[in-house]
Amino acid sequence: MFVRFLVAAVFSFSFASAAALKEKPKLVLVLVFDQFRSDSLSRFETRFLPAKKDGKIGGFRYLMEQGAYYPQASHGVLQNMTCPGHAAILTGAYPYQHGIAGNDWYDHEKKRKVYCVEDGSPRYLVGSTFGDELKNSGYKSRVVGVSLKDRASILLGGHRADLAIWMPDDFAKSEDGMRWVSSSYYLHDGQAPKWLAELNEKLSKEKGRTLTWSALGPGSGRTTAGAEVWLPKLVEDLGTTFPHEVKVGTYSSMILPYGVEKTEEAAERAMAAYDLGNGKDTDVLAVSFSQHDFIGHLFGPNSREYEEMTVSEDQFVAKLLNYIDRHVKGGLKKTLVVMTADHGASPSPEWMKKSGYPDAFRIDEEAWIHDINEFLNKKYKKPKDGEWIVASYDLNFYLNRAALGDEKLSVNEAARAVADYLVQSKKENVAYAFTAEDVKKRQLPPALHETQTLRSFVEDRNGDVIVIPKPYQIVGKSATTHLTGYAYDRTVPILFAGERIRPGVYGQAAQVIDIATTLSFLAGVTPPSGSEGRVLTEALK
Repeated sequence: MFVRFLVAAVFSFSFASAAALKEKPKLVLVLVFDQFRSDSLSRFETRFLPAKKDGKIGGFRYLMEQGAYYPQASHGVLQNMTCPGHAAILTGAYPYQHGIAGNDWYDHEKKRKVYCVEDGSPRYLVGSTFGDELKNSGYKSRVVGVSLKDRASILLGGHRADLAIWMPDDFAKSEDGMRWVSSSYYLHDGQAPKWLAELNEKLSKEKGRTLTWSALGPGSGRTTAGAEVWLPKLVEDLGTTFPHEVKVGTYSSMILPYGVEKTEEAAERAMAAYDLGNGKDTDVLAVSFSQHDFIGHLFGPNSREYEEMTVSEDQFVAKLLNYIDRHVKGGLKKTLVVMTADHGASPSPEWMKKSGYPDAFRIDEEAWIHDINEFLNKKYKKPKDGEWIVASYDLNFYLNRAALGDEKLSVNEAARAVADYLVQSKKENVAYAFTAEDVKKRQLPPALHETQTLRSFVEDRNGDVIVIPKPYQIVGKSATTHLTGYAYDRTVPILFAGERIRPGVYGQAAQVIDIATTLSFLAGVTPPSGSEGRVLTEALK
């Protein structure tokens, strides 16, 4: 009797699911928050808008209560940075498949640094995205990416996006000033659409206006005013404590919640221009908010600024969700919302030391390069042309091929010497150092580090020598950074909300690569070419 009941229940569920799959979402909204560590929601939840109130939809709390919430999802790679993080979200692939090894890498043939989207296109991205697969399947889907960062909008949009827009890094110094741009890859006639030109005209009229950023209310008590602050000269006008006052049009203005406002506004205009969510087939709007990352780098995740930025983001998420509910026929019931982050971040080493963790440290990568060159000069001799190390990005060290040829040294021989030297001479900072040849031979650090390395390594893009620092060792002069596989850098939230989603808080293991696979399942298309995530079936109705 029990067996017959169980079989009937299974078939009933199967038929119900098959029928439900015919009702595909009209819009997939992908929200990405740059450097949004997993506890960004749980720490500040008491300050978020209500899930629903007076007919209005809230922001983060709405997604947390009405959606499937995975508080501790993971990127699962060795080095968590903006380019590979964004690439993973809608390819469902790890770097060894999607090809984006880091934000930058050194090209030995071109003898220069390569930036992941340096020509305004996704040409370095290997394989397809979820949006690409919708189009590959013959659907008339529209796919748009929006972000202040080109690498975010381009890598989320994929190869077949209708448009990706961003702001140029030098807008504050450029004669054209603050403006949304794209590239010839998307704008085939070289002309920006009228709605984008109108947005830019509005931005131009706002230039010079004074912006004052004040705390929105009593804090949660989980962050500190006046935390360790590292302010590059570029943003000295921002100041170190609330209230922060700047002029619109400066780089600092886009670091403030004003930048969140302008990103959300651009998302609304893109929706209206393409009538996203109201076509015959599933459309995709991917929006990445960069301000969380800016504030994290400048003030650290333990600062009051980090908290206040999260509260501001909550309000603009609510604004966008309410707009979608009005714009899309069927509203949010016909919209599938996904939210996640490209990476997390470490507390600043100075904050860690003050809090009783003595081994936190700030690594000077330039000093390391000097020390490695001196070591190789003594072991072999000074190269005729240049130095032994031609480039280093995020503890990936690249050897000078010309110098190796002069000394008749193999890459692996010199790399092995460098790796051993770093382990011995930088033992207070280095957990492991290994070579590209070690990856090929599977002679890698144990357990989790090995798995992360195999998922992450891209031949001819990663360094000849790669270093895994000890926990809470960061590189650079910003308050914090993110380039490791430790939990604080890899753990991010994932939230799904929509008609087919079963609300709840889920403790099951989830990877960011599961997002694209789950979206593909719900949209009825083949998963992206390099995807290897699972369908999050426990979260589906």
